[in-house]
Amino acid sequence: MSEREEVLLEPAFVLHHYAFGNTSQIIDCLTPTRGRVGLVARGSRRSGSAQRPLLQPFVRLRVSWIRRGELGRLTYVEAAASRHELRGDSLLAGFYINELVLRLLARGDANAEVFSCYSSCLQELGDGAATARTLRFFELGLLRALGYAPELARDLESGESLREEWSYVFEPESGPRRALTDVDSDTFRGRDLISLRERMLDDADSLRAAKLLLGRALALHLGPRPLKTRGVLKEIVDRGLNQ
Repeated sequence: MSEREEVLLEPAFVLHHYAFGNTSQIIDCLTPTRGRVGLVARGSRRSGSAQRPLLQPFVRLRVSWIRRGELGRLTYVEAAASRHELRGDSLLAGFYINELVLRLLARGDANAEVFSCYSSCLQELGDGAATARTLRFFELGLLRALGYAPELARDLESGESLREEWSYVFEPESGPRRALTDVDSDTFRGRDLISLRERMLDDADSLRAAKLLLGRALALHLGPRPLKTRGVLKEIVDRGLNQ
């Protein structure tokens, strides 16, 4: 039998929740020191439950639980800050980053950098930052936090620093190599790779390049099952390239 775990007032965000029994629900939370945690919130679906309005996405919480095995039992929850008010494109973007974390971070895999990256992205979306640009920085930050970051500093063959004026073929599993103009057609400009690395992305071309490159890098780890939010986000990103 596994050991009993009791955790008090852990910072958390609800990534996903679904009904459990007649009045309860299971919530999937992102925390900084325990990673993703699955918790049973007993009675939280009752109309008079004090937990019900709190256990929603995009609210920074403090939660306590007792766990023995994979699922724990939520024993306490309180709001640590006001809800991030996401609307329209930013709301859909919020569901997209939730799905990415659910797919890429295993339960119990503690990663404070993922929590920080996620929290910062929600703050920027809530503050009205440009959606497309904010998502690209989140994708890059998430890949870095998980140890999957694409190489954006050097040519993988020569070891030389990337140059703005050169073009590169980007291989998601290894990195960029200088393009041979008479052979390579699917290329990225050096200035766009540098723009992503330096977190600039201040023009439509660099945003398009970042979307394509990061999409390929993410696909390596997401597998063949498509993201439910991907189609909607494609429309958002295409519409928001110049935001």
